[in-house]
Order: sequence, then structure tokens, then C-alpha cells
Amino acid sequence: MSLFIAILPVFLLLIMGALLQRWRFPFEGFWQGVDKLVYWCLFPALLFSKTSVIDFTNPMLGRYGIVLISALLITAIFTYIAARLIHVPAPTTTSMLQGAVRFNTFITLALADRLYGTEGLIFAALGAAVLIPSVNIFLVVTMVTMHGKKQQSLGRLIVKELLRNPLILAIALGLGLNAVNLTPIPIVSDMTQMLAQATLPLVLLAVGAGVKLTAIRSVGASFWWSAMGRFAVFPCSVLLVCWLLEIQGLAVYVALLFGVVPTATSAYALAKQLGGDADNMAAFITLQTAMSLVTVPFSIALAQSWLG
Repeated sequence: MSLFIAILPVFLLLIMGALLQRWRFPFEGFWQGVDKLVYWCLFPALLFSKTSVIDFTNPMLGRYGIVLISALLITAIFTYIAARLIHVPAPTTTSMLQGAVRFNTFITLALADRLYGTEGLIFAALGAAVLIPSVNIFLVVTMVTMHGKKQQSLGRLIVKELLRNPLILAIALGLGLNAVNLTPIPIVSDMTQMLAQATLPLVLLAVGAGVKLTAIRSVGASFWWSAMGRFAVFPCSVLLVCWLLEIQGLAVYVALLFGVVPTATSAYALAKQLGGDADNMAAFITLQTAMSLVTVPFSIALAQSWLG
């Protein structure tokens, strides 16, 4: 109950955002503008602020990255096999993969900050730095291979997706400057830190406002297999690899967050762009966001009772 109370404000902000959008408050189109502000300005500032201060001398960083990449691969294999077993078409298969391996970065960082403070937020930013480029490259390659237009250049598409993603650019800039000991940068680091402090509450409202309740239809078995990958296979893979690599403590709990939050809202845009099943993707996003009200406290409580 104490855990549920600790994370309840995060989900109340999501619900508030959905209600504000439904009531068209403060005016029509406002939250679409906020969503762009968060995506192009505030959240990149937060990621730059946190990745620019990561301590690269920590010997556990390499193993932490292995945990997340391993969980991504195991979950992708499970979901692809499940899609083959239920005989869904290629566009639905790639939407199932997006639902399983993508994660909502905004909610993950908000939960890490709420539950584990500054150190947890830095671990979450590091995890995002590992997974965001990896997930994007994996999905673009998979979608183009399975149902993309033959005249599209795979390499060009990957570079395009990476270079136009402000989160990836902010992570690369923060890690790059940090690696050559050019951070903190006077004034710039202070400004990004101030923007970072304003990001998480606003981003949760924007995520809630972006939930499309009208997208929910009879999603069928494809949704449940994808949700199993997202909420069961991914976190179990994290715990298994952490156990194998003898990783303990805060790193385990933060890594676990990447497997218990819903899929990213940006999955819908990628499905439309590269020929995935966009209608099912919209339903996956909405239903997973609702399910995470249960999966997050249950999974973390279960992990704490098991790991201590």
C-alpha cells in the first residue's frame, strides 16, 4: 500500500491530463502544443542534464547495459514467436513487437524520480541512453524488412529516424560532452537543469492527454501476447540477467521499471509511417497505459519482497 501511494501521484497526473484533454481545457489544441514542447525541448533538456553527469568510472555500467539489451532481445524473440503461432499478418506482428519492446520513457523517468530520487533518475537516464537508440534501430530494421517499401534504403531510414529524434540527439550530446570532460557547461548546464525540473509533471499531463480512448476495440489475442511480452517477459528477463550477472540494489529496480511501464505513444506514429497496424497500435497504447496502473505497483512490490 505504501508503494501504491508513492506512485499514485504519477498516475493521477496521467488521468488529469486525459480529463483536461476531454474537457478541451484550457482550449482546443493546447495539449498537442504541450506535447511538442515536451518532446522537442523539455525532455531533451532533462536527458542531456542527467547523461552529462553520469559517472563512467562505475564498473557496473557495462553490465547494466547488457541487462537491458538482453531483455530487449528475449522479449522480441518471444513476441515474434507468439505472432507466428497466432498467424497474424506482418503489420500486426510489428505492432505487437512495438507494444512489447517499446517503453514510455516519460513515465519510466517519472517513476524512477518519484521512487528512488536523483540517483534513480540518473540510472533511468542511462537506461534510456542504452535502449532508445537500440529499440529504434531494431524496429526500423524489422518493419522495413517485414513490410516496408522495397525502394526505401534501410540505412537511410535508420539514420533518418535517429537524427530526427531529439531524445537520441540529447543523449548523444550529453554522453559525448561528458566523455571528454566538458561538463558541466556554465550557464547551459544550469539552464537545462531548470528545464529538467519542469519536465516530469508537465510530461505526465501531456501523456495522459494523448491517450485515445476511442481507439479501444476488440484487439483480440495479438494484444494479450504483446502485453505479456511487455509486462511479464521483459521484467522477468531483467531479473534473470541481473541474477546471472550478480547485479543488486537500485540498478535492478530501475531496470525493472523499463519492463513494467506501458509502450511509448510514439509507436503509433512509427506504425503509420512504416506500414504497421496503426489502429491496433493505438489500442495497445491506451490499454497498456490503463494496465500499468496495476502492473507497476504489483511488479515492484513483488520484486522488493523477493529481492529485499
